[in-house]
Amino acid sequence: MEPLAAFLMVADFTLAVVFVALFHWLYRTDKIPLSYLYAFWIGTLIGSTWEFTFLFLGPEFLHGAVEWPWGLDGWPRKVSHSIWDGAIFMFGVYLCHRWLDGDLFQGFDRKELGIMSGWGIFQELLVEYLFNGRVWIYEPLSWNPVIIPTVPGSAPLSPGYTLIPQAVWVIAPVVFYTCFLWLVKRFPDSEK
Repeated sequence: MEPLAAFLMVADFTLAVVFVALFHWLYRTDKIPLSYLYAFWIGTLIGSTWEFTFLFLGPEFLHGAVEWPWGLDGWPRKVSHSIWDGAIFMFGVYLCHRWLDGDLFQGFDRKELGIMSGWGIFQELLVEYLFNGRVWIYEPLSWNPVIIPTVPGSAPLSPGYTLIPQAVWVIAPVVFYTCFLWLVKRFPDSEK
């Protein structure tokens, strides 16, 4: 395994552990309410729906650009990426707190959803630019066509941006936002 691939593998799992520890620490130190901790885990669960679907679709759809040793290529990678997805969703929540004033997440707000959706789409484009062809490869298929060709600086193995990963991050923030609003209402006493 090349040094860059080894670094990316170690960083992938290390940061997943850091995210879990971080959100539990934030809750235990009263930095976030219980609803936010649960939201991190709901985001992880939402992320697992596509991460494991992609795994079950097999290498004809998605495969590693480099084979990871010790069986880490399959479900361990998907668990790690699901945790990353939970953290990505929660960064959208952070951006709402950073950029919007007033009481947040009290009901549907198009600004909140806009920030979370914009963040979701932006980070997906960035992640695919950085890692598609370096860590994984989405194969172009009739039902997963290339919608944006490779751009300068893309990995040599990158086929470009395919439809399904982009569509996921158009839909997923809406699902997460809906669940998040429910959690905030369901655990109102947990606000700190």
